[in-house]
Amino acid sequence: MRDEEVFRAIADRVAALDYSDWVYVRPGDLDADGGWVPTPSAGDVRWIEERGSPAHRAAEAAGAVDPLPPLEPASVDAVAEAEQLLGHPLPPLLRRIYLEVANGGFGPGVLGVAGGHPDDMGRTAVDRLDPREPVGLFPVAYWGCGVYSYVDCSGTSAMMWGFDPNSGRAERSFFPEGISLTEWLSRWLDGRLRQPMLVQDPQTGVWRGATGAEHEAQALEVAELADRINQRRADGREARG
Repeated sequence: MRDEEVFRAIADRVAALDYSDWVYVRPGDLDADGGWVPTPSAGDVRWIEERGSPAHRAAEAAGAVDPLPPLEPASVDAVAEAEQLLGHPLPPLLRRIYLEVANGGFGPGVLGVAGGHPDDMGRTAVDRLDPREPVGLFPVAYWGCGVYSYVDCSGTSAMMWGFDPNSGRAERSFFPEGISLTEWLSRWLDGRLRQPMLVQDPQTGVWRGATGAEHEAQALEVAELADRINQRRADGREARG
């Protein structure tokens, strides 16, 4: 996809309030037919389910999914501040999304500039900027468990980098992902985006970014785990009945 196509697709998703990889659903269980059976709960308890998962689709069909809130774009001053602190202009596509669509909050956890969507520590992309990190890298998304996606703003290619401190290496574990920001966002729109993952090459022992095949293998493991969890929920409901 070209930059304009990516921009329009993201703008449409945000306008339709269908912009997050995670949705909030009222508690329930999948029954044997794949339907959503509400579970009594106190207060305003909500569960987080992955967008497009069987649980999400079933809850959506039952009217048990909370609508996502509208997103607001960033101010010109906030974007200018981010570029000044970074010391480089943001990629044109990212800059336009911030100014015209949303100050973060969409996709896998895209971070905003000042006043925008933060990580789980309350930090925006601007707050995450650190002079000890590689020059020109801008923290564009937070995946959880300390894992971030960065975009290289030091050149015109806007290539993506991952940061994964969970390998047991030094805390600052940066590695190139080999795709551009445009491709990264295109993969999200197509449902093919995977979080950065640092792996040790089985042949050389060198730490590197995961290949597409390694990402797919991990996604399969996660899907199988989700199936087991959903089956346990269903089994538990049958036992209670």
